[in-house]
Amino acid sequence: APEKGLEDAAAAAAQVGLPLAVWGLREDPAYAAAVEASVPAGTLQWRGFLPTAELQAQLGRCRALLNTPKWNEAYGNVVVEALACGVPVVAYRRGGPGELVQSGLTGELVPPDDVDALAAAVGRVERIERAACRRWVEQHASREVLAERLEAWLQAGLNRP
Repeated sequence: APEKGLEDAAAAAAQVGLPLAVWGLREDPAYAAAVEASVPAGTLQWRGFLPTAELQAQLGRCRALLNTPKWNEAYGNVVVEALACGVPVVAYRRGGPGELVQSGLTGELVPPDDVDALAAAVGRVERIERAACRRWVEQHASREVLAERLEAWLQAGLNRP
């Protein structure tokens, strides 16, 4: 979908000469075709919709996840999913992903809509320790951590006068 900013991720991948794996359904075939036509043949590798375990296995082999939303996403599940697989995230400093990615530790944040900065950041992800990505999820976004936060939030609400 256009709000995901696939054209930016594709342009950055083309700039650095790497393929871009794309998972999920092509909700807008005309948009997908336009993005594909804008980059060298073979840049986009359409993977379709996969069972979770297969998606995680494929994602875990990636150099990085490029997160290029054109709007302020509230959270960014895909960012946490990639980090849980030990995959650094290169994302626009926008919305939830801008708060989830720790530049230099779990990936790189770049100015929104800056394809050149996105491409440059892809070149730096090799410095990121993949185990640090997984550790960050365990410390900040695991079920246990989120359950503790929810419990504290509910308790605070119950204790209000």
